[in-house]
Amino acid sequence: MSSPFLSAEEKIKGIKHHYRFQFFNGLGFNFLGDTPVILLAVYFGATNTQLGYLSSVIYFAGVFLSMVPRIFAGKNIVSLQYLSWLIRGIICLAYIALFFIQGRYAVWLILVVYTMFCTARIVGAAIYQPLIRMISSSRTRGTILSASSLRFQLSNTLSRGISFLVTSLKQLTGITGLLFLEIAGVVLNTVAAFEIRKIPCREKIKYTKGRNVFIVLRDSLREREIRLRIFLAWLNTAQLVLFSFIIPLLSRDAGFSTSMIFLLTLAAGISTIASAFFARSFGDRLGSRPLLIWVISLLAVNSIIWVLVSSGTAVFIYFIFMFITTFFLRANDLLVNRLIVESLPEGDTVGFSSMINFSIAFVALLFGYAGGRLADLSSARPFFFVSNGYSYTFLLAFILCFISLILTLKIREKGSLSPGEAAAIIFSPTNLTTYQKIGRLYTTENRMDRQTILLNIGKNNSRMATEEIRSILFNPLLTDKGQLITSLFSNPRPALLPDLLREASDAGSYHRLKAIFALGAYPGDKTEKLLISILDGDDPAAASNAAKSLGRIGCVYPLQKVAQQASRAAGIWNRMNYIIALKHMDKAGSYLSGLFSVEKAGEGSAVSQTVYSLHASLLEMDPPLADIFQIRNMKRGSGLSDFLDEARGEELFYESHHDFQVWFRDDELARIWERCKEIISGREVPSYFQEMKNSLLSYPAERSGYDDALAAVYFTFQLLKVSG
Repeated sequence: MSSPFLSAEEKIKGIKHHYRFQFFNGLGFNFLGDTPVILLAVYFGATNTQLGYLSSVIYFAGVFLSMVPRIFAGKNIVSLQYLSWLIRGIICLAYIALFFIQGRYAVWLILVVYTMFCTARIVGAAIYQPLIRMISSSRTRGTILSASSLRFQLSNTLSRGISFLVTSLKQLTGITGLLFLEIAGVVLNTVAAFEIRKIPCREKIKYTKGRNVFIVLRDSLREREIRLRIFLAWLNTAQLVLFSFIIPLLSRDAGFSTSMIFLLTLAAGISTIASAFFARSFGDRLGSRPLLIWVISLLAVNSIIWVLVSSGTAVFIYFIFMFITTFFLRANDLLVNRLIVESLPEGDTVGFSSMINFSIAFVALLFGYAGGRLADLSSARPFFFVSNGYSYTFLLAFILCFISLILTLKIREKGSLSPGEAAAIIFSPTNLTTYQKIGRLYTTENRMDRQTILLNIGKNNSRMATEEIRSILFNPLLTDKGQLITSLFSNPRPALLPDLLREASDAGSYHRLKAIFALGAYPGDKTEKLLISILDGDDPAAASNAAKSLGRIGCVYPLQKVAQQASRAAGIWNRMNYIIALKHMDKAGSYLSGLFSVEKAGEGSAVSQTVYSLHASLLEMDPPLADIFQIRNMKRGSGLSDFLDEARGEELFYESHHDFQVWFRDDELARIWERCKEIISGREVPSYFQEMKNSLLSYPAERSGYDDALAAVYFTFQLLKVSG
C-alpha cells in the first residue's frame, strides 16, 4: 500500500503549482468576488439586508459542506477542487443577463448567481487547509500559508488596479465595466483551475459513517484549545463580514464613484500584501497568540474610527484607514487560520475543515443579517447621534474585537512568546534586526554573515534569542554552535544552564570544553558538582577547564588539588587554565611562587611570553606586558625603550635606566637579573606579592633568556609600584 504522503520532490512541485494557482486565482477572484458583486447590487438598488447577505454568503455557502465528505468520499481532493473552480467560473457567465433586466429582478439574479458561485467555491475552499498541510511541514507551514496569501494578494491588487483603470474609461462606466470585469474573471478563474489540477496528490476524502459535521463539531468543542480556536475562527469571520460594509458606506454615504472605490480597494490590496509579509515574517517563530493580541487590539481601535467617519471626511482619511483597517483585518485572518491549520487532526483533515466552514456559514449569515439591520437602524438614527449609515454595524465589530481579545488571552500556544516579548522584538530596532538575522542564519552560506548573525544572537537577551540558542545546542555537529556556547559566558542565560550542563557532562561532545568554560558564569550547586567530577576525571584538557570555571564561580575548597594538578600540567592551554583557576582560588597569592620557574625554563619564547603576559593581565598590571612582547616580537629591542622610559618614574629605575638599555642591547642578561634583585631585595611588598618577589629573587640568572630578563625588569617595576 503506497503512502498517501508526498515526497520532498512532490511537495516542491505541489508548492510551485499551488503558488501559480494562487496568482491566477487572485486575478480572477477580484473580478468575480464581493466588491464588484456588491457594486452591481448597489447599482440595481439592493437593500442593506440584501447587501449583508452578499457579504456573508461567501461564508454561508459552507452549509453545503456537511454533504461533501459523504457525497465525495474516496475522491482525490485536488481533483475535487479543480472541478469546483471550473464550475464556479461557468456559473458567473449568467451575469450577462443583467444587460437585459432591471430592478429587483436584477438584484435577485445577482443573489442567486453569487450564492451558486460561493457554493462551488466553498467546496474547493474546504480542501485548501488539508492541501496546505499536504504540501508543507510543521516547520514551513506558516511560511507557505503566508507566501500563498501573498501571491494571491499581489495578483488581486494588480487586478484591482486594472478594475480602476477599466471603470475609469468613459465607455466602461456603470454596469458595462462591471460585467466586462466579470467575463475577464471567468477566463482567469479557468486558468487557475488547470494549475490546481497539476498538484501531486494521493490523499482522498474520507467519510466515516455516522461522523457528520455535527459530530465533528461536538467532539471538537469538548477540547478546550480547539474550542477556543473555533470560536476565534467564528469571530474572525464575523469581523470580515461586518467590515465588508465599508464598500456600501463608500458608495452610499461617501458618494464615491465606482472607479474611486476600486482605487480604495487597491490601497486595501497593498495593505493585505503588507499583512501577509507581517504574518510570514513573524508567525512561525513568535507564534500566533502574541501577534493576535496586538492585532485585535488595534483592529478594535479602527472599528471605532469607522463608527465616527462621516460624509464630510476628507478622501485621504478614507485611504489611510482603509489601508490600516485592512492590514489588521487580514493579519487577524492569517493568524487565526494558522491556529486552525495547527489543529487539523491526522486522517480526517477534510472532515474537520468542512466542519469549520459549515459552522462559519451560520455565523456569517447571522452577522451579515445583523450588520444589514444595524445599518438600517443607523440610517434611521432612532437612539443617539451616529456619524454615518453604518455606525452601529462597526460598533458591533468593535464589540466582537473585544470578545476575540479575551479568547486570545486564554489560548495556550506551544512555543509562542508573550505579548511583551513579541512587542520587544517588533518595536525594537535592535531586536528586530536580530530577529531578521536569525531568519537569515539558515539561508545564508556566507561565513562572515553567519559569524555576524551569531554575534548578534549571543548579545540579544530576548526569549526568542534564548530559544534559538537552545535549539542550536541540540545540534551535534554545527560548527557555529561553539561560538554561541562561548557567548553564554559573557552573556549568561540561566534558562540554558541545563543545556550547558548536558553538553559539559558529555565526554563525546565536540564542544564540551567550550561548555565547561561557559559554566564559569553560572555559580550554583549543580555547576559545582559537575565541575568537581570533571576535575577528577581522566581528560587533562577538561580538568584544566573545569578548574578555571570552579575558580570563576568562587569555589575555593579544591585549591590544593588544583595546585597539584597545575604543577604537573602539560601544554600551554592547560597551564593557562590552571593559572586563571589559581588566581581566583588562591587569595594569599601562593601560586605566584611559580612565576619564574627553573623547571619550565627552555620551553620556548611563545610559552614563556604567554605565561608572563597572562600573569600580568590577571593582576591588571599596566602597561600590559603582552603589548611590550608584541612590539618586541616585531623587532627585537622595540617596545623596551618605551617601557623603560615610563619605568624611570620610579627612582630606583631612573638610576638604572641607562644600564638596562645597554645590557639588553649587549645581551648581558645576568647583569639585568642582578640589578633587578638588587632593586627589589630590600623592599617590603604586600603579602599577596611576597611569593612573586621570592620567585624573582631565587631564579638563577644563568638560566635566563631574553624574554625572562624582560619579564624580570617588568615585574620588578610592578613590585616597586605596589610597595609604595
